[in-house]
Amino acid sequence: MGWRYEVFAVGIILIFGGCGIAVGAPRPTHDLRVVEHEVPAVLEAGAILRVPVVIANDGTQPWSPGDGFALSYSWLDRRGRIAVRDGIRTRLPDPVAPGTTVRLLARVEAPRAPGEYLLRWDVVEENVLWVSEVDPTPVEEIPVTVEAEHAFSILLERGPRFITAGSEAHVKCVFRNDGRRTWRRDGSFAISYHWFDRDGRVVDWEGRRTRLPNGVGPGETVEVDALLAAPLVSGRYRLQWDVVEEGVCWFSQRIPAPPGRGVLVLPDPLADARWWALLSLLVGAASVSVFLRGGPRSLAAVFAVSDVVWCFGALAVKQGFVLAEAGVRATAGGWFLILAGAAAITLATELLPLRARGWARWGVVVAATLLLLVDAVHLRFFGDLPSADVLAAAGQLGSVEASVRSLLMPADVWMWMDLLPGLVLVLVARRLRPLVGRRPQRAMVILLSTVMLVGVVAGIRLAMTQPDLLRQVFRRVLTATQVGVLNFQAVDLGRGLSRNLFERELSPESFAETTRWFRERAPLRAGVGGWFGAAEGANLVMVQVESLQAFVIGLEVEGREITPFLNRWREQVLWFSNVTDQTGSGRSADSELATQVSLMPPSGGAAAFRFAGNDYTGLAEVLAEHGYHTLSAVPYDGAFWNRRRTHSAYGFRTSRFVDDFADGESIGWGLNDRDFLAQTAEQLATAERPFAVYLLTLSLHHPFEGFPEHLKELEIGRWEGTPFGNFLHTMRFFDQALAGFVTDLEKNELAGSTVVAVWGDHDAGFDWRPEIASVMGATFDPAGWYLSQEVPLLIRVPGAPDLRGERPIAAGHVDVAPTLLALLGIDPAPFAFVGRNLLGEPGNTPVVGEYGCWRDARHLFLQGDGSLAGGQCLEVATLVNASRSECAESFVEARRIQEISSLVLEHDLQQRIQRELAETPQ
Repeated sequence: MGWRYEVFAVGIILIFGGCGIAVGAPRPTHDLRVVEHEVPAVLEAGAILRVPVVIANDGTQPWSPGDGFALSYSWLDRRGRIAVRDGIRTRLPDPVAPGTTVRLLARVEAPRAPGEYLLRWDVVEENVLWVSEVDPTPVEEIPVTVEAEHAFSILLERGPRFITAGSEAHVKCVFRNDGRRTWRRDGSFAISYHWFDRDGRVVDWEGRRTRLPNGVGPGETVEVDALLAAPLVSGRYRLQWDVVEEGVCWFSQRIPAPPGRGVLVLPDPLADARWWALLSLLVGAASVSVFLRGGPRSLAAVFAVSDVVWCFGALAVKQGFVLAEAGVRATAGGWFLILAGAAAITLATELLPLRARGWARWGVVVAATLLLLVDAVHLRFFGDLPSADVLAAAGQLGSVEASVRSLLMPADVWMWMDLLPGLVLVLVARRLRPLVGRRPQRAMVILLSTVMLVGVVAGIRLAMTQPDLLRQVFRRVLTATQVGVLNFQAVDLGRGLSRNLFERELSPESFAETTRWFRERAPLRAGVGGWFGAAEGANLVMVQVESLQAFVIGLEVEGREITPFLNRWREQVLWFSNVTDQTGSGRSADSELATQVSLMPPSGGAAAFRFAGNDYTGLAEVLAEHGYHTLSAVPYDGAFWNRRRTHSAYGFRTSRFVDDFADGESIGWGLNDRDFLAQTAEQLATAERPFAVYLLTLSLHHPFEGFPEHLKELEIGRWEGTPFGNFLHTMRFFDQALAGFVTDLEKNELAGSTVVAVWGDHDAGFDWRPEIASVMGATFDPAGWYLSQEVPLLIRVPGAPDLRGERPIAAGHVDVAPTLLALLGIDPAPFAFVGRNLLGEPGNTPVVGEYGCWRDARHLFLQGDGSLAGGQCLEVATLVNASRSECAESFVEARRIQEISSLVLEHDLQQRIQRELAETPQ
């Protein structure tokens, strides 16, 4: 038995010895234990939630938040590989001593890609270590399923590796629905794509939609023959397929989309100027070779008319280059008319003396190239072709040289590269013609005449099928796709000349109908309601701010307010937050017309030139008749936008321009806003009262270059040095200038007796890119772009503490004049104003903006081809598609507003209608 006692004794010794070893072993420095947690088993992809969790510090080192300790986590896939390393940090409220626990409400962001994951809680000491890396007792990982409402996978995609610019292709694709939502086949879900350039910038976000052939439930697949449209400019691109739920989201905005693949886009001969330049160069070199070395008589006959062919080709294909700038292509019928127009111009040169024909052809191409380049530049800024009236105002270009220069591109050189070879062809053809006789020339005349006749037939057919094509033009470039750029501009020029030379009087019936329209709308602009006359007898200061857009107010970048004064001021004044930019190609001048005489700008050209001689009923004129001293001021040349004439026509008795102000630092075009407003405030201190003053600021303008370094106060991160960054600096500078101006009014004891109205003149004209849309808080789509162009309207009314706060009513520039008159106690009802009194009974009428698009309280309508069926009707609150029938009534009314305003401008009816309304009141 003794051996048993020995074994027992040895066991006791070993047990207690082991315990002694265990007790004596040092505890680890870092040891995390998760005591409890409430992590859901299923999470929404990308969702951020707060999760109760209790953790214990089983190590020897305290976790102090002052030393950079925080709770975090990592996501692993089912194989244990890291999927997301750096989770959101949750700050520790106090140091967690060894041996203690802490309860936290931790923030957790789910992975964006659906799937099965493992969540590993962890503690991080910033820039030092993760506890899990040294923890001897690893934390148990928590299985989590991540699901998504919107998710997909591409199982098959047989797209092209090469595609011609502007062409279309059908791509066989198989998509799987990895989300929880069923993809309906009613058009609300579609397969689409995005194009990116080689630097990752978006080239085309809104790809063509391919409707689903059937509904696709979760986990199911669908095969589609997807329509793919290539970019219009050749180069190397990345194509990324996507799925869209219209009015809700692109799936790639919710989950990581497949990265896409590279596609080489080859030049399109009808949309790329390079091929034409190179072809002209080759033909020119060949003609010189034939001339110097000789050759078959047939070849000499060809080059004897090569200048004719070159002229005809250049006039035709360069129109395709311009259309490509707008992202459109000529229709098949459009090409018939383009070729016919080019043939007609070329044939016209045949009527000249023989020696002058070649030079005339070359000169015609030079002139057409210049005109088409102007078209391209105008398209880049305004998104449309210029009218004849805009081209007539080309003398203003010197004042906007920086903007024009920023819109020119290196590729524009190719538009001119065919002119030297063309000159060679003219010289060679001139030498070869006597050698080959007149037969080649006659053949060319017959050929060009045939082309022209075919085009005439196509034009007649187009006129019969679309009789209103040239009468109701909502976007000129779209009309040009059907008739040609040069043809359309020739028609536009002819109409302008006809209008000036043979202007027809408005029929009595049309005048009566127009007058009736204003009489019926009188209640919308009438001085009624509790706020009529709220500022009766007060002074009025109007400040029109260069490029101020509504999104700037309240915007923060890098944690800094862009407009701190306006942010506070909007709570103390009337703030109209949904004001549509109603300007057109006249830009600032259009804003002057709309706000001062309450008329819409013309669809083509600037009213400042076309209708400067009209007898307007301006806000200033009405106030002058009520004893106001009226003044307009802009620290720039009075000839720009014809302001010396227009401001007088609007009723301002005195106007001040650049020479009327003391010297100061120039920013952009003229005197900086701070000095301009400060000098004006000083002048107002001694001005006769009551006064009505209209101030136009200038600091800074598109392309937003050269904001002075010493005036920069903002840290704007990645935007520094960019046009958008300079715009932000400019807005801060104006905000300070306005704050100083308001302070000066208070010092001069004018604030208590002066209405101050501030609005933006037009949008800033930035390229529409996803990063810009994100800063603006807009969706990156046509609806987001249109709404992002809104401008603010703020009105401070002294002695009316209740007239403050946001007014979200849909409004526009044309509503400024009647609203201000009503506040000053003057009833706007008797005047031929298109706008409404926003503080009276303005109703829910559509507010018309660019391209005939409009919005009212419930709907946003995006214009297409000028018809209701060709446009898009959206619920303005959600930007979800609505039935076009819901927009039908406002669509008709919006078109009528444009038509009436055009009639009043073109026939100078404003004073005449006013007299009629006064003589025959309702």
